[in-house]
Amino acid sequence: MAIRYPRLDVVFSANHPDVPRTELPGLVVDVDQRTVLVDGRPIELPFLEFELLAHLVASPLRVHSRGQLMEAIWGRPDNGDTRTIATHIARIRRKLGPGHRDAIATVRQVGYKYDPRLVQAAA
Repeated sequence: MAIRYPRLDVVFSANHPDVPRTELPGLVVDVDQRTVLVDGRPIELPFLEFELLAHLVASPLRVHSRGQLMEAIWGRPDNGDTRTIATHIARIRRKLGPGHRDAIATVRQVGYKYDPRLVQAAA
């Protein structure tokens, strides 16, 4: 699925594996309904944050390079600007909350992965 924004001259391309719904400990991402549940409560994510989270959780434990994420989510190659991805990841972590934010792990000098083993049990 590609969405063209003519004023931006950019194509956003969401390439999720054929996984319409991903259920992990405390996290449900439903691509068809575009919903995210964290410990049973819905959270709102803007388009690109949703796409990025859905892409990461569709392949738990797989390390995604920044270049792969730029290509998969933004539909363009990495131009060396890592701030775009880092900013979106920071926003997603904040919205996931303290028990789940660490599950989006930074792999230094490579990229990011979603690791469900890092989800902290609710106190």
